[in-house]
Formats: sequence, structure tokens, C-alpha cells
Amino acid sequence: MKRILSTLLLSVFLFGCSSNPSGEQRIKSVTFTGGQIQGDATSYYWYTRRLQQPLNASDYVTMGDYGWYKTTYRWEKNVLVEAVREGEMLDSSDGQIPYMMHVRYNGNGEAVYQRYRKDGRIFPLMPNQLAQFQDQSKYLITKVEGLDKENVSLYQGEWDGETFYSCDGKQYDQLEFNQILPNFVVARLSGLDSFISFLGEEVDRDKKVLKMSELLLLTDDSYKCVERPNLIED
Repeated sequence: MKRILSTLLLSVFLFGCSSNPSGEQRIKSVTFTGGQIQGDATSYYWYTRRLQQPLNASDYVTMGDYGWYKTTYRWEKNVLVEAVREGEMLDSSDGQIPYMMHVRYNGNGEAVYQRYRKDGRIFPLMPNQLAQFQDQSKYLITKVEGLDKENVSLYQGEWDGETFYSCDGKQYDQLEFNQILPNFVVARLSGLDSFISFLGEEVDRDKKVLKMSELLLLTDDSYKCVERPNLIED
């Protein structure tokens, strides 16, 4: 009888442990989005954190004729430990050529692994390039957190002049503009099916109303949604 009772108590104890995840497991990570236009560069940002500490982030940046790139950053204990970038850059003789950069940092921010492949050839990464990942990742966080304080996020999707169908499957029946737009842009938005990306906020959830604060891209509706880059394997 004592053996049976002990077995039952042990089972209850084990069940209780398995059904009560640790505090860290119960705390969910939060993802924010953003973007900006600076000169010829249009940037999309994604940023995930937990307990106010960064976990990972991504960017997708187009620079017109100068090329494009996408990056994934990873942190551990509030320290950037890895960054991977892929894209195309403008070369004076060959036009746009593909490149890839991969860097791993130790806890002191020193690069302990680096690889730079450009147009199929291997090159060393310069100190300013290694520091660039640190600087750009910090800027990304600052930018996205600043937008979040204003309740502004990145939106992408199709606009038919009346309804906005976002890339995450939501539908909005009204799109307000908090930005002075050129006449030809207004004309296109009012008359043609378009793909559009912008910074904005949801101002009326019940009536499904979005307010645009900055237009990032307006093109024909064959354009595809930009997915968050994930260049670092788990």
C-alpha cells in the first residue's frame, strides 16, 4: 500500500512539473516592424525581443540601381553574436553582382568568425564593415522602438482604391493619408489596383481603418509581399 501511495505521489509531482512551464517559457517574445526611406534607400525592419532584450532582427533594403540586401541579426544576453547578409551590389564593370557576409562575435563584440563572398570570390572583411553590423543593428532597434512608441508599424498589401488587403491576411475598409502625396500618387491610389507598403497605424479596429504616415512603395499589383528574412539557422 505504501509503495502504491508513493507511486501516486510521484506521478502527481511529475505531472505538476510538466504542466507548469518555467517563467521564461511563459513569457512570450514580441515582434515589432518598421521601415523608412533615406535618399535612394527604402528599408523594411523586423525586430523581436523578450524581457526588453533583443533576440533577433531582420532588414530588407533596396537602393535603386545600387543594389539591395537582406540581413538577419541574432543576440544572446543582450550582445550581438551573429549577423548574416545577402544581396547584390553595383560593380563598375559587371553591373550588380551577388555577395554574402557572415560574422560571429564573442561576448566582447570581437569578430571570431567572418566570411565575405563576392561574385563567387572570397575577400576579407574590413574593420569598418565588421563595425557596420553593430551600428546598423543598434540603429534598427532604436528606429523600430521609436515607431512603436507612436503606434506605427509596417504594412504591406494590395489596394484596389477602396479596400486594403494586407499581407498578413487582414482586410481594411478605409485608408487615411497623414502625408501630403503627389497628385499622380493620389490618382493611382484612387483608380488602379496597386501593391503598397507604408508606415501607419490602426486608428479604428471596429471600422477597419488604417492611417498612413509614410508611403514606402507604390507599384503594380503583381509585386509580391516582402517576407521577413531568416538567414540564420536555428
